[in-house]
This record gives sequence, C-alpha cells and structure tokens, in this order.
Amino acid sequence: MVDVNDVVHVWSRAGHGTPHDRLGLYAQALTAHRPVGPYRALDDAQEDGAILALYRVDRPQATIADLRQLPALALWSYRQMLHDLAREGLGPLQDHGTLRIGVLR
Repeated sequence: MVDVNDVVHVWSRAGHGTPHDRLGLYAQALTAHRPVGPYRALDDAQEDGAILALYRVDRPQATIADLRQLPALALWSYRQMLHDLAREGLGPLQDHGTLRIGVLR
C-alpha cells in the first residue's frame, strides 16, 4: 500500500496545478476507505465509489445519485486523478468495509 504522501507526489508529478495541501485532502479522501496499492481494473461501481470519495472533498454531502446527474465533463478532473495513479501502476483497491459473499475470484 502507498500512503497519502505518495499519492500526492504522483499527482504533483502528473502536473496538477492544485496546491499540495488540496491534493492531500483528495488523497486522504481516496485512501480513507480505499487503500491505494498496485493497479487493478475497477468495475463501474468501484470507479464511481472512488470518484465519489474525491468529489466529496468539494461537495461533502454528495451521493452516487448526485454524480449520475452531473455531465461527464464535470467529473473529468476526478477521473483524471485516477488515471494519473494508473499510469504509475497504482489504484484504489477494494473498500475496507466491503464483504463480498458468493463471489469467486
């Protein structure tokens, strides 16, 4: 697993013009429920959850339903943050609290 500082470093190297303290808030939000580690593809629900974690930094009361009402362009910067991590071979892992029953891997 990587820590918040590593995530901020990746985003900074990717050229985000966002100040480091703000990137730190995004990194904390992302890693609070989804540890960041080696990249693996996310399904749509997992990607939505990761984007929601980032979006809630700006809109704390946001829900998945709120995300679905937004135009794709409004969420571009959050998706880009996930893609920047993926380029470095990193990404959010399964939620800490999620217990998957009956799923074979």
